[in-house]
Amino acid sequence: MSDKTLAAQRVADLINDAERAMDQAMAKASILVAELPQLQAQAGLNASWAQPAIVSVCAALSDMTTARGSLISAHRSLSVIQRKLGLVTTLLPGNDKASEGPIVPTSAFGDDRVVALRA
Repeated sequence: MSDKTLAAQRVADLINDAERAMDQAMAKASILVAELPQLQAQAGLNASWAQPAIVSVCAALSDMTTARGSLISAHRSLSVIQRKLGLVTTLLPGNDKASEGPIVPTSAFGDDRVVALRA
């Protein structure tokens, strides 16, 4: 593989990992905010005990939503650069990004132009 392809593969791995990590963080924060009132009641505490934490977690979720949008925007920008460099993506099994463009078989290009996307 060329240095350009290796670099592009590393960028693809990093942006996809960052997106997955953000989604996992949002899911966990959502569970936390959903369960806090129940856990507060289970502990025999009144609503005022958990309210500051709930407000903070909701604010964090709002910030994460903005950050998630920024990651998606960055991914789109990187995809534009990838296309300008003439690099082709191929999807590995389990990747749900088929809507981002046509899938080109790797055999249609030399290995030096193919960046694999994984789920």
